[in-house]
Amino acid sequence: MIRYPLLDVCARIDGHNTQHNMLREYCRDFSDWENMVACAEREGMAPLLRKHLEEAGCDYPSGVRMTLKVLENRHRHCARMRIEVLQEVLTLMRQHSLSPIVIKGAALCFTLYPDPALRPMRDIDILFRKEEVDDAQQLLREMGFASSGSPVPPDHYHLPPLHKTVGEMKVCFELHRGLYPNCPPYYPDVDFDRLYRSAKKITVGDVGAVTFGDEEMLNYLFLHGVRSPISYENFKLINIADVVGFVEKNCRSLDWDGIGKRYPLLYKSLPTMHHITPWNHDNVPKEFVALTGEKKRLEPKPFVGWPQRKLKELRKTATVAEILKETFVPSSWWVRAYYGVSSKTEMLAARFFHHPRHVFWWVRLYSGFLDKSPGAGEAGTKRVLGRLMNIRILAVMQKLFGRAAR
Repeated sequence: MIRYPLLDVCARIDGHNTQHNMLREYCRDFSDWENMVACAEREGMAPLLRKHLEEAGCDYPSGVRMTLKVLENRHRHCARMRIEVLQEVLTLMRQHSLSPIVIKGAALCFTLYPDPALRPMRDIDILFRKEEVDDAQQLLREMGFASSGSPVPPDHYHLPPLHKTVGEMKVCFELHRGLYPNCPPYYPDVDFDRLYRSAKKITVGDVGAVTFGDEEMLNYLFLHGVRSPISYENFKLINIADVVGFVEKNCRSLDWDGIGKRYPLLYKSLPTMHHITPWNHDNVPKEFVALTGEKKRLEPKPFVGWPQRKLKELRKTATVAEILKETFVPSSWWVRAYYGVSSKTEMLAARFFHHPRHVFWWVRLYSGFLDKSPGAGEAGTKRVLGRLMNIRILAVMQKLFGRAAR
């Protein structure tokens, strides 16, 4: 996948002089506007891209300017429709004595972004107590929402998405009974009552609601947006904008001592965002960025090995050696961001223990799908590994990490 530095530096809510200078420099000789705008839309970034290009006074094609304006108007219309439906849903939940917590983009577009149109989203996410979520689902069905055909496991952290066409727009809700999947890199247990007690009051249109407290929200944005399982799709730039925008807005009021103790991975990962879009040092101290221990700018390349990409897809464009490299030797930036690396010792541990162990967990999982017969764990693992990495070094790595992966 092609990454565009011009788009990366727009992964924030508010611009600043350093970012504006970078944008103007990137625009000077840039020509791949059509593909970059398409990428921005996929990344949920089209409205922010337009905002930053205009604020920086960039010189860019009039056709691109018109396209971005059209996309922004479309997102503004979608945001308006979602808000109307969300108000109706929250009112109904309150009438039935349920306790919804509005999460992710549905909360951020009211608490963080100056205009809801700047925060596109595919669905509206709401967290409920486990014993309430089925009642909430039934209420939405009575409102005309229907479940998608996509089945989910009975212990999945959210129910199947619910869809309804409002006007010409499809509105989608995801009702959560948890926050994270039960797989590596593994996540903290969710205590709904604690989250609800510490919740922050917000207003959705003219309806009162609650979302996470600030420290809990920041950690959730990081875990959901940056540290999802390696078999999931990579982070989107709008997820980075959420994190960067949240830190810059709340840097002076956040309990950083508490964050360092309760969420050490978050604390050590945050400075790596500087390699995507430069922190505004009027809001974020330079000492904070220095925690990375990395002075030169790193390429913010995400994880693109197996199992994030299927073997069939990888084999079309990569050799076995290249697949191995992408899988076991991901970019330095990604290792730092994903595993919370802030020292050489931690980098060695991440590269030679944590990440290989992580990959082999997925190898064993997929091997079970391939062979359900007795001994599937061993035979299936060899077969998957043979397909993935048909070279001798794998045998060495299996001896080193196979036991830890079990």
